[in-house]
Amino acid sequence: MTRRTLLWVCCALLSASSVLAQSRGAKADAISGTWTGELTMNRSRPITLQLKFDGTRKVTGTLTGLQSPADVKAGTFDPKTGTLKLELGKQGDGAVLLVFEGKVVEGKATGTVTGEDTGEFKIAKKE
Repeated sequence: MTRRTLLWVCCALLSASSVLAQSRGAKADAISGTWTGELTMNRSRPITLQLKFDGTRKVTGTLTGLQSPADVKAGTFDPKTGTLKLELGKQGDGAVLLVFEGKVVEGKATGTVTGEDTGEFKIAKKE
């Protein structure tokens, strides 16, 4: 085998392994991105979440659609069970005011909201 052929084979193998690693990572991250839907407590409100998953358990992000924008003060996601938990509070304030607990299935999440008030949330990930 000539050096040129060996060089081409090595480049092809490196490129293929890089593409495979990226596609596996994309499938594993069911959380990162924009989610839209509704929060129903006393009344239904449209909400938008910008979420980021660290690939293991931790979720960070923001929520808009309420009177004040909120940050995810603590968030977790279990890829094996689909369990999602987000502790939310006003931006710039450390207090947790709402807790979203639910399940993610095929790009949709539903669950309960507890905290200052109780209710439900339904959100879907934008593609």
